[in-house]
Amino acid sequence: MDSCYEIDGMIPVVDPTAFVHPNAILIGDVIIGPGCYVGPAASLRGDFGRIVVQEGANVQDTCVVHGFPGVETVIGPDGHIGHGAVIHGAQIGRNVLVGMNAVVMDRAEIGEILNHRRDGFRTRR
Repeated sequence: MDSCYEIDGMIPVVDPTAFVHPNAILIGDVIIGPGCYVGPAASLRGDFGRIVVQEGANVQDTCVVHGFPGVETVIGPDGHIGHGAVIHGAQIGRNVLVGMNAVVMDRAEIGEILNHRRDGFRTRR
């Protein structure tokens, strides 16, 4: 896969059932699980910490997922990261929808089945 790059000896790992768009960029310590989708122009950069995209999750077009030193960045099973969102050193739970252009920052934890709407507004289920 042309869009995967090694850094500091770490090479991204992509499950064979996942789809990573050819224009997405995966760098370093990134693990893409089964049935995942990574859209065009998404950037997942595991240079400071591991990034794990768990089974069935999707990272839409132009998203940025980046680690924070000493913290594992996780997008839980069936998590949905909307177009243009930024996930930085955070934990996103099962079935969570992070809306378009939202920003979830260092050490934030969003539990299961919450909606994080467009422009960063958070709603109750």
